[in-house]
Amino acid sequence: MTCAAFVAACSISMQATAMPLDSLTLVGVLDLDVPSGGSDGKALHFLAVENVADLSEYGVGTANNGGGTDGQEYTFPTQSLNAGEHLLLARSTAAMSSYFGACIAEFSTVIEASSDVNQNGDDAIELFHNGAVVQTYGDPDVDGSGMDWEYSDSWAYQEEPGVWTTATPGCSTGATTDASACPYPLCDNAQGVPGCMDDAACNFDPEATVDDLTCTYPGDPCDDGDPMTVFDVLDANCDCSGTPFVPSNAVILTGVIHAGSAPKALEFYVTDDLETLGQYALGTAQNGGGTDGVEWTFPDEAAEAGSFIYVANDPDAFTTFFGFAPTFTDAGAVCNFNGNDAIELFEVGIGVDVFGEIDVDGTGTAWDYTGGWAYRVNGTGPDGMTFVQENWIVSAQGVLDGPVANEFSDDPFPTGTYNTTPDAVAEAEVDLGLNIFPNPTRGEFRISAEVLIDEVRVLDATGREVRTAKPRGPLVVMDFSDLAPGNYTLIVSDSSGASQRTRILRAQ
Repeated sequence: MTCAAFVAACSISMQATAMPLDSLTLVGVLDLDVPSGGSDGKALHFLAVENVADLSEYGVGTANNGGGTDGQEYTFPTQSLNAGEHLLLARSTAAMSSYFGACIAEFSTVIEASSDVNQNGDDAIELFHNGAVVQTYGDPDVDGSGMDWEYSDSWAYQEEPGVWTTATPGCSTGATTDASACPYPLCDNAQGVPGCMDDAACNFDPEATVDDLTCTYPGDPCDDGDPMTVFDVLDANCDCSGTPFVPSNAVILTGVIHAGSAPKALEFYVTDDLETLGQYALGTAQNGGGTDGVEWTFPDEAAEAGSFIYVANDPDAFTTFFGFAPTFTDAGAVCNFNGNDAIELFEVGIGVDVFGEIDVDGTGTAWDYTGGWAYRVNGTGPDGMTFVQENWIVSAQGVLDGPVANEFSDDPFPTGTYNTTPDAVAEAEVDLGLNIFPNPTRGEFRISAEVLIDEVRVLDATGREVRTAKPRGPLVVMDFSDLAPGNYTLIVSDSSGASQRTRILRAQ
């Protein structure tokens, strides 16, 4: 059917059902099995049945798995479309261009879609105009699996108003639509040689007769194959080259919190003013399975030097446990780590800091933080992607799994105490069998050890020494009642110069 015939038929159908004529209509729902896989074969096909002055009046939504409408999830950009023109909204314009070949020229407009266009072959699609549903394919309240409208690894196409053809699920597999068992109907009469037709482009093809949207130009992004370069672009000679990566070290991973199921959180320290945190991202290496790369990117927000950032899985649980709200709570699975999982910090996609060994299940290791916490030693980090055990203090397991608040733990997480000045401690760090009670304290507390204590030094959050004691015995009593509430570092030494470092909280 020609575009003109469709417009005429649509007009008749609309009038017959006493409905207003909508300028844009959904004519194709695609979940193609393209060679690049993933979400690259997901697309929606629209036809302008009359001039569309502003596409941004329209949007689409996906009703996943029969769960009912989620409302409008994607809004078209502000632009126009003429009557009779086809529009393709595709997750990957490159993959669709390769799959459709010369047929891509049938679409006057091809738009790269966001992840909000995420339909599987059992999901209904809704078209919205000014926020109201004007057309639906499938049933939003029904999982389409096994239904006559299922289009898994296939497509559905509206031959004429209200008449849909659904291809057999799984039939779209192939390098191109013509090579599949169910060529897309719009492509029946497509002819020509697809390629880049712009002679100013790096990949100009003089044999091409159909522009396939693949033209690349100097300044376009590319991949030079070197994982340690960034901002790879095509240069004036159309060669791909990047800039060697030099980390800014503006953000450091300083704390990992695993208080049972919630809160689970990460602490970061900002060493330099940042116009945007968006260059940084996180990943979780679960169960020693190696890196999964970037899984969550920080928002495009500024950060000040000297500030701490907290990323948590449960804002209410975090606020109740620590007494203040976390900075970000939308990191999803990244903050659902277990105490045996490594944590990765990325800058422009390259790993710059890590806690734990990404290829090792942390269960039973020295860095296992199940039900507890890990905190970076002052003056250390970032460490790149090599985990440095001695740069971290790791609590006993379970110290946070039970207390209703951090301050009631026998060994509370030392919130916001990291600083870039190294602790002045003896080089020999050993286990002196320390016991501190009570911790937290509002005044007096005692320190006992399995050896004779020669000296106790107390450092505040800035690394400044605020108290010393020289008991020369296995027990010392100290009083913090005159010190400000907060976390303090105790450095306890024996007569040989060996020392052990621990933390104590001066409660409110």
